[in-house]
Amino acid sequence: MDENNVPELNDETSVKAGRLIFVNKCAVCHGGQGKGQVGPDLTDNTWLHGSSTKDIFHTIWNGVPEKGMRAWKGALSGKQVAEVIAYIHSIQGS
Repeated sequence: MDENNVPELNDETSVKAGRLIFVNKCAVCHGGQGKGQVGPDLTDNTWLHGSSTKDIFHTIWNGVPEKGMRAWKGALSGKQVAEVIAYIHSIQGS
């Protein structure tokens, strides 16, 4: 799986799984509710690297080294990244 074939998940099971991954892996930088800390706020409408599923997958998978975000390729599966994206989309605009 890569950014060109990542599925758009929005079912409750995927969102819940994505939330668990987010809390365990992403919250340290993006905050427990995704409102930002070291990393940017993921609940607003300002997206530095794009807000589409494809854009977010690319950002998570490859990281943003110049901003201090590690690449999660190899640490998370493509399915796990898709679940995290489902959760991020569920909190966008909250």
